[in-house]
Amino acid sequence: MAIAAVAAGLLAAGTVQAAPKKAPALEILQVERPWPALVAVRVAIGGGACLDPVGQEGLAALGWSAALRGAGSRDRAQLAQELDALGARLDVSVDRQSAVLVGDVAADQLEPFLALLADVLLRPRFDPAEVEVVRAEMLADLEHLQDDDEGQSADAIQRYLYRGQPHGRPIGGTAASLPRLDARKLPAWHKRLAVAGNLRIGLAGDLRGDRAQKLVLAALSGVPAGAAAAIKVIRPVSPGRRLLLIDKPRRTQAQVVLAMTAAPAKHRDFMAMLLGNAVLGGTFTSRLTREIRELRGWAYQTWSALSGAAGASTWALGFASANRDTPAALELALRIVEELQRHGVTPAELRHAKDWLKGAHALAMETAVGELAQRMRAAELGLPQSDIDHFAQRVEAVDAKALQRALKEQLRPQQLVAVVVGSGRALAEKLASGESGYLVERIGPADLPEATTGTGLLGGGRAVPAEPRPEHGEEGHEAEPEEGAAVPDDQGAAEDAQEAP
Repeated sequence: MAIAAVAAGLLAAGTVQAAPKKAPALEILQVERPWPALVAVRVAIGGGACLDPVGQEGLAALGWSAALRGAGSRDRAQLAQELDALGARLDVSVDRQSAVLVGDVAADQLEPFLALLADVLLRPRFDPAEVEVVRAEMLADLEHLQDDDEGQSADAIQRYLYRGQPHGRPIGGTAASLPRLDARKLPAWHKRLAVAGNLRIGLAGDLRGDRAQKLVLAALSGVPAGAAAAIKVIRPVSPGRRLLLIDKPRRTQAQVVLAMTAAPAKHRDFMAMLLGNAVLGGTFTSRLTREIRELRGWAYQTWSALSGAAGASTWALGFASANRDTPAALELALRIVEELQRHGVTPAELRHAKDWLKGAHALAMETAVGELAQRMRAAELGLPQSDIDHFAQRVEAVDAKALQRALKEQLRPQQLVAVVVGSGRALAEKLASGESGYLVERIGPADLPEATTGTGLLGGGRAVPAEPRPEHGEEGHEAEPEEGAAVPDDQGAAEDAQEAP
C-alpha cells in the first residue's frame, strides 16, 4: 500500500519566490493488487450535510447528485453513454461528513474514465432541468421514508441527538428546505468545495506501479488550490434522558434506537470502546442479543454500533419489538448499558470480543476495495495509516483494566437519547411512566425530529399528552390519534447560521 500526498499548483522550474506559502495537498491513497484487472476510484469531498446552511438542508445531496447528470461538454445522456461504453460505474454517496464519488472500471480503461470523473468533480453543468429531476426524487424519498420505520428511526436518532448542530442536519433535506434550494447558486457552492485541500483520492486494484497515480494527477491538473472544509465539532446537546416518539397509528410493532455521544476516534479509549461495543450488542453472543432476543423473545434482532467521528463519536443500539414488549425491552436495554458501565466485562467476554474484532477487520481487508475503504476512513478521522496496519496488535494491547476505565468514562446512560417509531396510542402512556425517567416528546411521522424543545414539552409550554388506552378494540386496530405538534428549537441556530448559497 502506498500513500502519496502531492502538492497542487507547483511552481514552474527556475521560478524563485521568497518563502512561498505551501499550497494544500491533493492526497492520494493507493492499494495495489494485480488481480482482477479492475480499478476502483474513490473521491472524498470534505463537508457533506454538515455544511448545509440552516434552512438549506439537503444542499450537498442535491448538488452532488445533480453533478452526475451532466458535466463538461456532456449532458446527462451523453455522460451515461460514455460510461456505458467503458463498462464503468460512477455513483455518489453523501453523508454528514463528506460526499464520495464512487467509480469502478477495467484497468485498461482507467484514463478515459478519469477524464469523465474529472468533469463530474470539477465541471458539473447543473442544468436546471436535471436539478429539478433530482429535487423531485429527493422529495419522493422523503415520502417513502415515512413508510420505512427502520429507516426513519435511524435518520431521526442523529437529528434528535444533535439537533441545532451541523451533525444534526438531515442529509436528504426536508419538505420545507428542498423547494428553497436555488439551482442558480449551485456553481458558487461547488466552487468552495472542489479544491485541492478538500479532496482525498483513493485507488484500489490493478494500478501497475505509479501509472494510475500519474493518470489521476493529469486528469485533475486543473483542480483549484484551496483548504479543507471546516466542520464544527460535535458537542452534547443537553444532559438528561430524552425520548422522541414518532407516532405511527395502527402499528403493532415499534422500532427503537438509543444513542449517546462518546469520545472521538482519535481518543486513547476508542479501541476499548470498540471492544465494549462488541460485548454490548456487536456480536451474535452479545448481552443485548442474549437478554432481549434469546431469553425473553422480545425482538428478532438486536444490535449496537460505535460510529467514530473527529469531534465526538455516536454510540447507538436498537431493536424492533411488539408494542406489548417495547416498554419493558427499552427499560432492559438501559439496564444492560448501566450494568456494563458499572461492572465492565468478564474475561471470557473480552477474549471473544478481541477475536471477533480482529476477524471482522481481517474480513474487511480481504479485498482491495475493502482495504481502501478502511484506509480512507482512517484518513478522514485524522488517524495514522499505521493504525490499520497494526490493528490486531492494538486490539490485543487493551487489557481488562483499561477497558473497565473506558466503559466507566465513555458509556453515558444518564444522557441516553431514544427514538421510538410506533403507535402513540399503544405506547405513549407506558413510555412516559417508565422507571428510566425519559422526558418524552411526541411528533407525527412528517414532523421534524430536530424541531423539538428537548424538554419534554411541546411548543407553548404544553406537556406532552399521554392518551388513555382504548377500552375496546384489539391492539393494532386503533383509531388514528391526533398528531402532536412540533415547534422549531433555536438552540445553536445563531452560531450555525450561514449565508444560503
